Amino acid sequence: MIVFFSILIVLVGGCKSKEELRREEEIRVKAEQVGVNHFKENYNVDVVFLEYDIMPSFVSSTVWFKGYIEGKKDKEVSIYISYITFEVSTASIPREYMINQ
Repeated sequence: MIVFFSILIVLVGGCKSKEELRREEEIRVKAEQVGVNHFKENYNVDVVFLEYDIMPSFVSSTVWFKGYIEGKKDKEVSIYISYITFEVSTASIPREYMINQ
């Protein structure tokens, strides 16, 4: 009986509501645009993001994106953006593109 309730709590507690999913999508869209703009304004490159992770607020209130410079899939970029302030905390780009910085 204890095992059953433990599994039930994990399953129910692990499910996100529609509201949480909608909020995460809003965060992703806004933060992604901030990231795209950051690379364009600071490095004069267009980027494509392939992966992202929205970290829980008790960890860091950050969205992480990983991708590449458009047209150059071997040139990886990544960026961390606060989803509270939507400011960039850290960005990574290949060294040869740092000239514009």
